[in-house]
Amino acid sequence: MPLFDEAAEQWDLDRLYTDLAEVKAGLQSHRRPGLTTSEKRRLRGLLLSYSPAEIAEQEYTTVGTVEVALSQSIYRYVEGVTQHARNSVENWRDVRTWLAEAGYGVSRVAINWAQMPDVPELYGRSQELAQLQEWVLRDTACRLIAVNGPAGMGKTSLVITLSTALQSEFESVIWQSLRHRPNFESVVSYWLDQLPAQFGQAESRYDSVLDRFMRYLHSHRCLIVIDNLETILLSGSLTGGYEVGYEDYAELLRRLSEEPHQSCVVVTSRESIAEIHGFSSATSPIRNLTLEGLSYDAAEQVLEEEGLVVQKPFKHLIDQYRGNPLILRIVALNIQELFNGDVSHFLKQRQTLFGNIEYLIAQQCDRLSSEEQMILIQLTQQAEPLPIDRLEQPFSLQAITALRRRSLVEKSEAGFTLRPAVMEYARRYLL
Repeated sequence: MPLFDEAAEQWDLDRLYTDLAEVKAGLQSHRRPGLTTSEKRRLRGLLLSYSPAEIAEQEYTTVGTVEVALSQSIYRYVEGVTQHARNSVENWRDVRTWLAEAGYGVSRVAINWAQMPDVPELYGRSQELAQLQEWVLRDTACRLIAVNGPAGMGKTSLVITLSTALQSEFESVIWQSLRHRPNFESVVSYWLDQLPAQFGQAESRYDSVLDRFMRYLHSHRCLIVIDNLETILLSGSLTGGYEVGYEDYAELLRRLSEEPHQSCVVVTSRESIAEIHGFSSATSPIRNLTLEGLSYDAAEQVLEEEGLVVQKPFKHLIDQYRGNPLILRIVALNIQELFNGDVSHFLKQRQTLFGNIEYLIAQQCDRLSSEEQMILIQLTQQAEPLPIDRLEQPFSLQAITALRRRSLVEKSEAGFTLRPAVMEYARRYLL
């Protein structure tokens, strides 16, 4: 891919190249027409907020070479296109600012949009998708939405489908995964660098990157997806706190929920988010959607896609894994490989926990507080659902609520119980 080619997502490069080439022809009629490959490349670098030193590093040349070339070409052409006086470029940042003001930016700015994960096809979520679309697009649009559910339930797949369908409704779209726990200030600073230039500027020395970003959301309609929020939430806590060094993300969500703005932020997490859960309601601009397992028809489609032939035990298999699409895919591949596709033979082994399934459950159970683990142990020792008044003390209502929000405990009219895979994990590692 050509260097700095991602600038094409944010700028009308074809029109810009043409207009700059006309100025060049007037200034340097003896030179060949059109911008050279090097001029285009360095222009794209400036548009993406790369300094001359950073461009030189990418080109494996000296800073002086790039600075001289820019001063003899791009800076002069940009002055002509934007009707600024000759030699008025004082800083390389002027190029991006002046061209943005002249209208060369495209109408939709996409940030990290190409970094969406490649996920399996979405099955059986038409109702949830329609609900999210209504929340995002209706007249009193929601400004903050959480999509929660256990690992593998399809949160990211659902939000990718939603975002792809609705991106044309927004001026800017941002996809941000927190899987690798990026620093808050570096993330928001990068967003500001990619947005129209004027929003990257501080109005005062007390203006934080969050202040600047919120200012953009107040005046522009932006779709932001924050994926995998659970990776920065505090382990072993009932309060829904954040890991040390990541508290600024809580402030971001608080301001997104409290301050009026034109944008919509969608957050995915395996755990309910305190900044959203307590404020979500049918009339609020803050909403919460908890993903349950797939319907039998949709779950059967997942199993068939992985090569299993429809069999009578399908229903039992789907119930055992609560319709979790990722876990059903893992199970189907193992049934194919080890049991020649015979579901009944697999079920006779009475093992729900193995390989990547155990890893997914462990990721959630390892985050529990001692109080939550105590409740898990009690429920593990019961064959039937246990009413809350029969749970042994000491425990707090906050602890059982936390387990529910982590999607580890199921509740019915009869009481509380564990999903089969969680039950097996607790028997192996907590008893």
